[in-house]
Amino acid sequence: MPARALAATSTPVGAVAAWGAGLVQIALGAGVLTGDGAARGAGFALVALGGGALAWGVSSLARGYSVMPRVGIAGSLGGIGVAVVALWIDPAKISAVAVAAASFLLVVAALACGVRLRTRETATDAAPLRLSALFAAAVVVAAIATPALGTTEVARHAPDHGNHRITEPRHHGP
Repeated sequence: MPARALAATSTPVGAVAAWGAGLVQIALGAGVLTGDGAARGAGFALVALGGGALAWGVSSLARGYSVMPRVGIAGSLGGIGVAVVALWIDPAKISAVAVAAASFLLVVAALACGVRLRTRETATDAAPLRLSALFAAAVVVAAIATPALGTTEVARHAPDHGNHRITEPRHHGP
């Protein structure tokens, strides 16, 4: 695969993977923010790294190439490290499934950054966005991130939506 085509495919895949990882990191972080000491610190770090992953994905997709690839790789490695530390600190509130999903998605984002470094793509070399790659990446990331989000502490405390009534009988008169 030519370098330009590889870069055109890796950018949307990496950006969408960063979005999925960021959402899972924010959910993991929110679940341990109620803890104390190290757990709270890990929660703040996960929320911050998740927000950074979302911002990096938006910026990369908007520009058509992976922005700040070294920072993207460092953020991915940091996100994996903090998620594993949070799992070690408070395994009752941190889902191993969610940590694994976020880690996988962060590795994908880091690999997209590696492609950018390897091809030495610049802003003027940015290839046109491939909607097929974006769509495929979105489907795969949704299939990974959605179940992972369902295993987080935040999801455990969400109300059961299966008990809602569609219509309420109205009582008229005395």
